[in-house]
Amino acid sequence: MGWWQEIRYVTRRLDRRRAEAELEEEIRTHLELETEQNIESGMSPGEARRAALRAFGNVALSKEDSRTMWGLRWLETLWQDVRFGVRTLVKSPSFTVVAVVTLALGIGANSAIFSVVNTVLLRPLPYRDSDRLVQVWEKGTADAFPLNSVSAANFRDWYEQNHVFEGLAAVGRASFNLTGVGDPERVEGRRVSANLFRLLGVEPQLGRAFLPEEDAPGAGRVVILSDGLWRHRFNSDPGIVGKALTLNGQSYTVVGVMPQDFQFPSRQDEMWVPMAFTSQEAADRGNNTYEVIGRLKPGSFSGRRRRR
Repeated sequence: MGWWQEIRYVTRRLDRRRAEAELEEEIRTHLELETEQNIESGMSPGEARRAALRAFGNVALSKEDSRTMWGLRWLETLWQDVRFGVRTLVKSPSFTVVAVVTLALGIGANSAIFSVVNTVLLRPLPYRDSDRLVQVWEKGTADAFPLNSVSAANFRDWYEQNHVFEGLAAVGRASFNLTGVGDPERVEGRRVSANLFRLLGVEPQLGRAFLPEEDAPGAGRVVILSDGLWRHRFNSDPGIVGKALTLNGQSYTVVGVMPQDFQFPSRQDEMWVPMAFTSQEAADRGNNTYEVIGRLKPGSFSGRRRRR
């Protein structure tokens, strides 16, 4: 408690004591005057006192009613403070603008920070057994970057040799020129391992997920669309599955449409194609450009176990 709060606390205590003393004095004076009037009318002192008390009523209840009225004084004080604040703001418009803008920025920043914290830290991921999903990194070579993205060759080694994960999936950036259906459009998307959607525990709302054999060079080109792209570009066509799209000048067959709330890795991604590493990519350990998602086996790690 700061010194100003201490002063206000002491002041309130003193005001309360003074009010209690004044109340006691007022009740005593009233009863004494009533008693004197009763004596003058011919009553004995005892009878006069009892008659004064009966006329006054319950003393304790009267005190409690008075204290209740004291508690309502804060409303009057608050109203006075509000009126004073409004008058001050009206007299200083430049200060008012600065204050309002500062409050708006502060509220907006707090709302944005809470949204991020709620999404990332508080609200569980919208996937099956999300507590077993992890992102796997390579160890960085510099102190400033202790975590590094993963190369294709290292991912393949992890995938084939791991004993900790139920599954591992790689995700790489990609963008596509969508042509042949309406106006040409640049669409952001991802190259992903064929098992990604099953690893996350999410199935398309239309069609199917990728098949393992589609995640290989030379396999038929297939694509899965986001719900948003399906709606705004293809008018929610229920027969979109099986149709061909031209992406970067090559023909792809639509095999599925993801649910409306699926946004992975971000809401900007609107289509996914199989990773299908080429032989050159699969041997490359120097190009660290992939994100790796893993699902731990049940009981592999305890949340309390310390990282090494």
